[in-house]
Amino acid sequence: MPYLLLAGACLFFSIQFIFPKLFQRRTDGTVHAATWSNLMNGIAMFAIFFAINGFTLAFSRSSVLFAVVYSLSSIVCTVASLIGMTVTSVAAITFYTLLGGVVLPFFYGVAVLGEKPSVWRWTGAALLVAALLIPFVLDNISAKKNKSQADSGDIPGDRKTPSKLKIILCAAGVFVTNGLISIVTTAAMREPDAVSDRDFLLIATLIRIACSLAMLAFFWIRNKTRTPLPTDTRTGLPAGGKVMLLLFFFCFCYALLNGAGNLCSLNCAKQMDASLQYPVISAACIIFSAVIGFLIFREKPSKGSLIGIAVSVVGIILFIF
Repeated sequence: MPYLLLAGACLFFSIQFIFPKLFQRRTDGTVHAATWSNLMNGIAMFAIFFAINGFTLAFSRSSVLFAVVYSLSSIVCTVASLIGMTVTSVAAITFYTLLGGVVLPFFYGVAVLGEKPSVWRWTGAALLVAALLIPFVLDNISAKKNKSQADSGDIPGDRKTPSKLKIILCAAGVFVTNGLISIVTTAAMREPDAVSDRDFLLIATLIRIACSLAMLAFFWIRNKTRTPLPTDTRTGLPAGGKVMLLLFFFCFCYALLNGAGNLCSLNCAKQMDASLQYPVISAACIIFSAVIGFLIFREKPSKGSLIGIAVSVVGIILFIF
């Protein structure tokens, strides 16, 4: 049974990344559009988890303070993720998002919580840090080689390439914020007046909704437009009723899959060691997201990305020991 729950968590967490990509493709990939994604995701998440929690909600002072940091990190992570998907692949964004959730909590545990990892885990952490750099180094070498060939006339030289700075900023954004989300969750659950994990997520979701509404109001006032709706890429106009329903459907599917994945993970945690569960989920999501990106969105990973993924999977597996 625990392995069935583990498989379910891996599957749900992997498939969920399809829907942010669909949202990004239908909107213009701006901070404004990403804010709408944050709002819709928040509404869907709250509806699902509020029902799962029995329509109850508990508060505490520390939980609210930590939830503010959690929700702000979540907003930045979503914005960086959706903008990142306009310049790189789903697999790449998922890769940096998940590694942030493994690497930063590891060093937090060592530096702040006084944890003493095994040699295997230190080796795994070193491989993960290397995996972060491998795609940039190898892809940069490949880009220089292609440029040299283009200059010599061996290949066409007018192909548009994504901004390296934009890719780096988005990768750093999802890496840091997802890592911070994991750290804040751990810290919040260790407080004397800590509420349950579901109550904490609900509080953070409410704050996320409020922040998203405030951001949309700011955009509306600043731009002085009649509508604050996101832009539909197919028409170049503000999204109409049917398009908004479609966008909400994407967000609801993401929230539903995320909720199902969390339920499987929480129940699995009651029967399986965390040292086995979380590395397996992270490794499976990195691999499956690359496969999904290739099969559904025809995103062909670069040589650097493939090597980085392989190294990261080995590093994550070492965390089991």
